Amino acid sequence: MNKKILLGVLFLCAAGGRAEAANFAVITSPPTLLNILILGIAVAGAWGAFEVLSFVRGGELSKSWQFFTGGFAVLGLGQLATLTSAFELIVLPTFIIPACLVVMTGLFLMGIIEAKRVLS
Repeated sequence: MNKKILLGVLFLCAAGGRAEAANFAVITSPPTLLNILILGIAVAGAWGAFEVLSFVRGGELSKSWQFFTGGFAVLGLGQLATLTSAFELIVLPTFIIPACLVVMTGLFLMGIIEAKRVLS
């Protein structure tokens, strides 16, 4: 019993740190509302692309729809990173969000190139 209490106290001391409230006043600013809208569109786009991917499973167009699904998923992750950074929940390096956008754009471009190759 004493070991459990000692380990619990040690864990609480080790896990303790500064506690600050998140900046939820940012929610009402227009750029943040637009980022929330983009996140919703990205989730809907990923869901729709995944549905189409399930319809063309194993077909020639499945690879391009995999790229589109991945692009929407990376867009959603980038928007989540943007929102958590705006709410000051986490501190991210400045290159993370543009890197997500570059990866998303590359995935969409690869999807278009693959679809063009299959359809031509």
